[in-house]
Amino acid sequence: MYVSPPASPLTITPRSVRLRRGVLTAALLAVFGCLLYVKALPCAFASVFHQPCPGCGSTRAVLALLRGDGADVLRYNPLGPAMALLLGVLGVQVLASIFKHGDVRNVGEGRLGSVVKRGILLVAVLEAVLWIARFFGAFGGPVPV
Repeated sequence: MYVSPPASPLTITPRSVRLRRGVLTAALLAVFGCLLYVKALPCAFASVFHQPCPGCGSTRAVLALLRGDGADVLRYNPLGPAMALLLGVLGVQVLASIFKHGDVRNVGEGRLGSVVKRGILLVAVLEAVLWIARFFGAFGGPVPV
């Protein structure tokens, strides 16, 4: 019969695990944001199909908004900043849950979580409608890829 060895005094406490996971997640989100900012992550859909995806132009729209260029926001993807805000709130919820529980069990719960989930769904549907409309020539046609 196998008896497991007693826990060593160097066993990591749950709090340190949560902290490590939270810091790692925050670092990965920061790296992902930096890669988007420097345009190092091309759209996979556009790369394969040579057509813009429903969300194409979102990163350029957010960067245009940060520059204060409203015309470019409308030209690239007027819904991009709304989706970026909702995804940012979702990212904060992910970090809060990891720091609190060590996993993502609380993401999307509560009043804020419900609003964020519904908002993401609504904006995604609107982006798809805008995408289709642009292929028919509306709003200046498809976003350049």
